[in-house]
Amino acid sequence: MCKKILVIEDEASFRSILKEVLNQAGYEVSISPYVASAISDALSGRFDLITLDLRIPGIDGVEIARLFYRNQVVTPVLVISGYLDDNVRKKLEEAGVHHFLKKPSEIKQLIRAVEQAIC
Repeated sequence: MCKKILVIEDEASFRSILKEVLNQAGYEVSISPYVASAISDALSGRFDLITLDLRIPGIDGVEIARLFYRNQVVTPVLVISGYLDDNVRKKLEEAGVHHFLKKPSEIKQLIRAVEQAIC
């Protein structure tokens, strides 16, 4: 069965790249240009993985992770960001996030991070 991934990313070009790369790797990928609808989708529990950017206009990725934690979302979250310092990682880990990938990364690193987060 095809694993389902929800991409929460504000940058349209990076959303498209993620979708293309992950589709080619055999995953079913859902994206939304609207953060509110993506968050609603994440809360539904229909996904095997959520990828999350940290710098999203209007809401911080750490706050989104905390929202998932408060709502007992058990779907693993993979944070993909160029802004992963120790302080941010600690806040994310406290919100139940344990998978990280620093931007920019190679496609192989992305696929490996996704596989590790899903398994």
